[in-house]
Amino acid sequence: MINQTEAIQAMLCTALEMKEKKRAVYEEGLNACPDQVGKETFLILRDAETEHARQIQEIHDEFKKGKSWADACKFYPEQEQLKKAFHRLAEEQADVGKVCADDILALETGMKLEEASIGFFRDQLKVTQDPTARRFLERMVDDEREHFMLLADLKFYYSDPHAWFIEKSKARLDGAGGVA
Repeated sequence: MINQTEAIQAMLCTALEMKEKKRAVYEEGLNACPDQVGKETFLILRDAETEHARQIQEIHDEFKKGKSWADACKFYPEQEQLKKAFHRLAEEQADVGKVCADDILALETGMKLEEASIGFFRDQLKVTQDPTARRFLERMVDDEREHFMLLADLKFYYSDPHAWFIEKSKARLDGAGGVA
């Protein structure tokens, strides 16, 4: 029978594997993307996954030393809200450059991996009682959801840049003409 510490370590190892897969997808997207907005978005996501993996590895290492969730789990705030960073980048580069099918494939692969991560962390929340562990898992769900939304936003940006700019700039197309 597996004890609670072993179960936590196994969960953290699975989380690390998921983070590494996503980091690799974002690294590939970064290297293949010809568009500056895409490049910077993949860079932000790659770095976020790298940082998450580092944090999870630290927690895993603390558990190996026999520490509890309260001692092992340190919370690190995100450096910058990813969605705000993407919107800033997209608005700075109003002209969408060449987008190849590989970019969309990388986005869709990333979205699937983010969805899988959300599901994994939600499943862990269902069986976790420790309040510190729950806060950690809730934060991971929130971070993964933010990554998913960023990828979906970039996909929308690439598929219909004009509609993206209208929606994000809150422009109104009410058909009203000038006053005579």
